[in-house]
Amino acid sequence: MKRENAAARPDRRSVFSVRRWILSIAAAAVLLPAVSLPICPGASYAASRNQPRRPTDEEREFASFVDGFLAGVQKERSIPGVVFAAVRNGEVLYLKGYGVTDKSDGAPVDPERTVFRVGALSQPVTAAAIMQLAERGRISLDENVSTYLRRWKIPEMFDNPITVRHLLTHTAGLDFKELETAAPTSSDERGYAGVLQKKFPARYSEPGIFYCESGMGYALLGSILERYSRLNFDAAVKRHVFQPLGMSSSFFTPGAEDLRNMASGYDASGSKVPYEYRYDLPAVGMNTTASDMSRFMIASLAGGVIGRNRMLGEMYSGSMLRRHFSPHQMINGAGLGYLERPVRGIRTLQRRGGISGFSAFLMLIPEHKFGLFLAANVSGIDFSSELSEAVVKRFLPAQAQEPRAGEGQMTIYSDVRGFYRTNRIARNTAEKVSRMFADQIEAAIDGETVVLTHTRGGVPPSRWFPVAGQDDLFLRTEDDGSNEEYIFFQRGETGAVTALVAGSVERTFDKLKTYESFYWQMAMITGFILIMTLSFAGLLTGMAINRGKFPWESGYRSDTELWGISSLFCAVQLTFAAGLTLAVMLKGDEFTVFVPYQVKALFVIPLFGGVLLAWLWFRLLSKIFSPDYHWLEKILIMSAAFAETGYMFFIADWRLLGFMF
Repeated sequence: MKRENAAARPDRRSVFSVRRWILSIAAAAVLLPAVSLPICPGASYAASRNQPRRPTDEEREFASFVDGFLAGVQKERSIPGVVFAAVRNGEVLYLKGYGVTDKSDGAPVDPERTVFRVGALSQPVTAAAIMQLAERGRISLDENVSTYLRRWKIPEMFDNPITVRHLLTHTAGLDFKELETAAPTSSDERGYAGVLQKKFPARYSEPGIFYCESGMGYALLGSILERYSRLNFDAAVKRHVFQPLGMSSSFFTPGAEDLRNMASGYDASGSKVPYEYRYDLPAVGMNTTASDMSRFMIASLAGGVIGRNRMLGEMYSGSMLRRHFSPHQMINGAGLGYLERPVRGIRTLQRRGGISGFSAFLMLIPEHKFGLFLAANVSGIDFSSELSEAVVKRFLPAQAQEPRAGEGQMTIYSDVRGFYRTNRIARNTAEKVSRMFADQIEAAIDGETVVLTHTRGGVPPSRWFPVAGQDDLFLRTEDDGSNEEYIFFQRGETGAVTALVAGSVERTFDKLKTYESFYWQMAMITGFILIMTLSFAGLLTGMAINRGKFPWESGYRSDTELWGISSLFCAVQLTFAAGLTLAVMLKGDEFTVFVPYQVKALFVIPLFGGVLLAWLWFRLLSKIFSPDYHWLEKILIMSAAFAETGYMFFIADWRLLGFMF
């Protein structure tokens, strides 16, 4: 029996050979597809980046299209350098640099090494770092943000507190702010958290109601990250975002070595601009390469994972790409660091970035696992809409729009009429005056449609049709039917219209009071000019009458004292307006860093004008019943006094009466 059993057992060496054979086949099945994955175009970060392969016809077509598009734009707009990256399904689809990093030395742009500033594209990265804190249970997105502040608290002005989610989605109800947001030096930039209380904008609205960009809101998030990571902001992001993703060339605060690979920035006129330091560093301060951004896009579209490394858990990574705020389901809303924008019926998440000397654009299409990034080393360049439309039209299948208007009552309420102005305005500081001549939108009702007209011209009027069963929602369809656009009139707690949202939350417009409308503002300015002319003419005429230069009414006297006070008031206000205009023309670009004390001193002038106006009224009322002066002259002087009082209210509304900085 033993011999039979021994003979029945297979030879051990043959068993091991079979096992080795099976393991070899299994290993080949796993490894061969990985080795054959494409590099660039079509490189996979899961595979070795040193294994080239032949691109597909589609990849060659995509590369040819991008090359032609960017070469044409670069030449047309005189852009020194451009860098481009596209990813799809976890792979790099295309990666390339165009032009030069510096016009003086002609060094070519390298998508792997050349560093560009990307402005507001910093916000998705900062949001990812904040979401890591939430994932670890250190913070809650819906907790009062003051809970996480150590040295100061945000003033409680409304019923509901500002939360972390409000800051991430720009819905905290904070004033727009640009003055003194740029830091003078690198050390000031690194210490941005120490000046946040002083620089933080005022609250203007209940949180969670309106979208209004606030870089200082993201700066506050950065200070929270510093507190809970016990690292400065740049080091914290490097450790928790850049290093896990292999973004070795990305940073927020540059060292000497970092600056060597950075492209030189240029303004619209082609002049080189210096590196701009920012107090709102977490919102706009990131520097990166196209290669690094391709890694960030891949991880963002793959549930926070790239290769074996993880930035975020799938739930939290997916949360960044979903909608977190919109006043209406048909209005494109805000994610965490991103903004929604449909392109030919496909939902995309976008972010445009601009900082002194640079422009950038990021687009993610989660449904197709597709991402696109580009940056240019010149300010104020934006061809993102043309590029995104062209890419989607040519390489991605468009989706049919669902019809929205149908049977049902369609009502247009009369209170949608009025004037609307962008809510990107400082309501509580003198910075508000920068929007004095800004474009306004006039909404009028014409039959069964709403017509929107821009006061500045240049944009043709648009006609919008009500959507059945959707109060205050209106629709406009492109002529070819490719895109539908919506506007929504947002109402407050009292039921009155408070804002117009045109297509996307980033285009939110406050409804204005009657005296704030464009035509009333122009009427006030014109009226003051007429009153100023009347005052000067009255003073000169009165002096001539008192010297007997005119032959009528012998013995008649003119009240040159009152005319003199009125003329002096007008001269004072004219001096202030001229001085402020001249300061803005000569030094306005520097106000983002520091408003000079000489400019702030100008604001003494309108206060002195207020003293003169009070003296004018005192002397006028003391002489109102005096028989020594003609009744017509008294009416004219009183008219001037009323108009000048109105002017004081006018400049107070624009925050020019006092030191509001």
